[in-house]
Amino acid sequence: MQSSTSLSEKICIVTGANAGIGKATALSLARMGLTVVMVCRDPSRGKSSQEEVIAKSGNSAVDLMLTDLSSQQSIRHFVEAFKVKYQRLHILINNAANFDLSLKEPTLTEEGVELIFATNHLGPFLMTNLLLDILKTSTPARILNVASKGLVAHPRLAIEFDDLNQTKRKRYSPSHAYYHSKLAQVMFTYTLAQKLQGTGVTANCIRVPAVAVDIGRLGNVPRILLSLYRLKMRFSITPEDMSKTYTYLATAPELEGISGKQFDEHHNEVDSSKPSRDEVAQQRLWQVSAQLTGLM
Repeated sequence: MQSSTSLSEKICIVTGANAGIGKATALSLARMGLTVVMVCRDPSRGKSSQEEVIAKSGNSAVDLMLTDLSSQQSIRHFVEAFKVKYQRLHILINNAANFDLSLKEPTLTEEGVELIFATNHLGPFLMTNLLLDILKTSTPARILNVASKGLVAHPRLAIEFDDLNQTKRKRYSPSHAYYHSKLAQVMFTYTLAQKLQGTGVTANCIRVPAVAVDIGRLGNVPRILLSLYRLKMRFSITPEDMSKTYTYLATAPELEGISGKQFDEHHNEVDSSKPSRDEVAQQRLWQVSAQLTGLM
């Protein structure tokens, strides 16, 4: 990362850092000497992962902070606590996501928003916006959002502004809700990058393919789905390999100033769907997201 500030002086937030890609990325960055703030929801799992990262990296500058990305109040409390503890932030990796295939119907958060959309889009949207001031005073700084390669199979999927809570569908699909939320993250990235032009803060998106994760994280899903998932895992990338892309996009000097792009697991720039590039829809999504998070 180009700047007079060395990597050892940089501070990074990784959400969803207690397992999978998040934990692997936290470890990778810690090994490079960065101060890493692992943001987790579960205190016990978070503490265990923090201790593991410290032990494996030999870097004691690995912090654990808690928040629930489905709760806007929790996010606001986290940001307040972070700003008291740290005066700078150079890298924000919005990795955490909910992909609970066991959900049978829409589950609403305390703010009345469908759980997957709240966690995967509105949570990162709110956290990012609340951290923009400290990012702008720590330039050069980078924001990385996370999309899904699965969106390639849904080229016509558009933001369902009249049904963000997924209550009008004949049958609720957590998979559809997930891809809908990930489309929102792509569009959020494009608008954010545009708004940040000239500030020294960049925003890009990582298109993540199928990743081999612990089967236990899938929840109580039908046996046939577990069988299909085990088969899928044979052809999936490991969290450790995927974390290499996260780390590269977060720190590579040659990406300094690059913004508003989507990259695949090989850190090649890739295009997104036509609906995701609809600038009118992008602006509308930003306004709706700001309203739903109390930012306007």
